Amino acid sequence: MKIVIATGIFIPEPGGPATYAPKIAEEFLQLGHKVQVITYSDKAHYDFDESLPYAVHRIKRSKKIFNYWRYYRALFSLARDSDLIYAFDHFSAGLPVAIFSFTSRRPFFVRVGGDFIWEKHLDTADNLVILRQFYEQGLHHKFHQLRFRIITWIFQRARGIIFTTEFQKDIFQKYYNLASRKLFIINNPIDLSEISAKRNQLKREVVVPARFINKNNLDNLIKAFVKIKDKSLRLSIIGAGPKRNQLQDLIKNLNAKNIFIENVLSRHDLQERLLTAYLVVFPSLTDISPNAMLECLALKVPFISSQEIGFDWIKDKIIIFDPLRLDEITQAIDELLNPVFYQNYSNQLADIKYNYSYCEAATDTIKIFQKYL
Repeated sequence: MKIVIATGIFIPEPGGPATYAPKIAEEFLQLGHKVQVITYSDKAHYDFDESLPYAVHRIKRSKKIFNYWRYYRALFSLARDSDLIYAFDHFSAGLPVAIFSFTSRRPFFVRVGGDFIWEKHLDTADNLVILRQFYEQGLHHKFHQLRFRIITWIFQRARGIIFTTEFQKDIFQKYYNLASRKLFIINNPIDLSEISAKRNQLKREVVVPARFINKNNLDNLIKAFVKIKDKSLRLSIIGAGPKRNQLQDLIKNLNAKNIFIENVLSRHDLQERLLTAYLVVFPSLTDISPNAMLECLALKVPFISSQEIGFDWIKDKIIIFDPLRLDEITQAIDELLNPVFYQNYSNQLADIKYNYSYCEAATDTIKIFQKYL
């Protein structure tokens, strides 16, 4: 098959789709399919693009509406003779892909791993709300009716919708009124070939790999961390995003000498950092399928998490907390400062195995394409 992968972000940018897209593209190639990638990008071209085994077409970002238009126009040269388009989100890439599909009759599938309008709501809302409450309280209709209708139309146009968890599929099926026959689950894969190093000398450091946006609940984490008992423990929040200055101001106002904001690291460097971390925290208001959590399992790095995650299979095996309760976050970290408790918990996590590979994910995805084209 000739497959066009349409994504909102791509390497070298951080983020789940940017990591997933190149790996799944290579697996599609290994299975004998032809692949091209289209993406938004800060640059029109990177030198390493030439070394990739598939063509990458980058739409350099400018004004948002113009971005969508140029993305849509580029699909005419890239996807006119494709067998299908695989969109890696349901708005930024999904909208131009759906319009192109409507005008060209090219089929497309959409992979859903986040929630565009919920995250947009959190960017401007006065109060934080978890994903389930966003829909239960009707906020998707009250504040985002136009976007909601556009996304509903995109889903109706799609040949199939691939989720990463039952958790999100159930929410979207209910509120977007999606037909069961169009809905599929492909779990997040992990590349175990890149997991080789072992933990040795641990630092007194809690690491949080996260984009600096409201969804990731970093304000509450910072406020909770200043109340932990051991002030020698360091909190390092590693990433990028629009809230960087606000987070730095919050740390300054709280006079938190042991909390630091750091720039994005390469995947290799982040793994090295995780290997020496005492603990990793996933504090998001809701995290549908946190890939970094799977890496922590593979690296045998202890972590704690918000209770609002899509990985139902792991919630009864890990320490979880209400992301809106600062005292619960503080307590969860304090408990793990006990050496005996920490070692027992580390051993408990080490017994959890997860080995769903990119090869398996690609094979399962192709089966869906072939069955429903």
